[in-house]
Amino acid sequence: MGWIGGAIGYFVGSRFGTLGGLAGAVLGSYLGDFLKSKGEEAQAQKTMMDEARARMNARARSSSRAHSPIENEVVFLTAVGAMFAKLSKADGRIDETEIAAGEQAFARLGLTAEKRAFVIRAFRMAKNDNHTIYEYATSFAKAAPARVIRELVYDLLWEIACADGTLSPEERHILELITIPLAIRPALYREEYMRRLGAFQSGRQERTREQTGGSGSGSRRRAAEPERSVDPYDVLGCARSATNDELRRAYRAQAKKHHPDLLRAQGLPEELISKANEKMARINAAWDEIKRERSL
Repeated sequence: MGWIGGAIGYFVGSRFGTLGGLAGAVLGSYLGDFLKSKGEEAQAQKTMMDEARARMNARARSSSRAHSPIENEVVFLTAVGAMFAKLSKADGRIDETEIAAGEQAFARLGLTAEKRAFVIRAFRMAKNDNHTIYEYATSFAKAAPARVIRELVYDLLWEIACADGTLSPEERHILELITIPLAIRPALYREEYMRRLGAFQSGRQERTREQTGGSGSGSRRRAAEPERSVDPYDVLGCARSATNDELRRAYRAQAKKHHPDLLRAQGLPEELISKANEKMARINAAWDEIKRERSL
């Protein structure tokens, strides 16, 4: 319970809007669970929680201070749990396969069991509350001023939505509209959609080849279908009419923006570093494609 105890001690919910209210409720539920324990362990936990609340009250007097790393992580985990809940309900119901797929996505992030439990608790509290996914996205955008962090969370939302192998029209609609409250580039929707669609097409073609033994008219017909891919210029955030120098500057800016040390300094939770590395790999691939195309 070390991370939870520290989170209660450091987190001040009023500073984080809608997400802060949910995070406070989640941490409060943990506090309640601790105090319901029995025996000597309960007394030790109560002492720890009392000290944590005292620290929290003292820190609350300074509303202008910078967010602590643990506050950033609480906000991130709460945002992921809340927006995952709303995405799962997009088609009117929550499917157990969606929850299982989401938990697998959290496991790939390297979340500890304690942090995964925190996300799931936030998920359960948010799934039936009166807030929309767009309210949570707006609150997260205010709490995470670095756009690159918001873009990485957006990438994670796509991974969660597609984790069960499907993307419903309702989920797609949300992922298109949520770029506005997240205050990220709307073009990211098209980039992510084309990338995921290309992956789905490749998967279907591979399954077809396996089923047909790599032969047959059906296999040839599917193999002949053009795969949709991400425009490398979209990845760098440039128009096709951009000059070579403009493209070089865009690539360098993207590479700098996704450097792990810089992201950590901006409050990126360690769990998202792997997503940043994946994004950097896509940026490098886009730049390589443009260089080949332009013979740079």
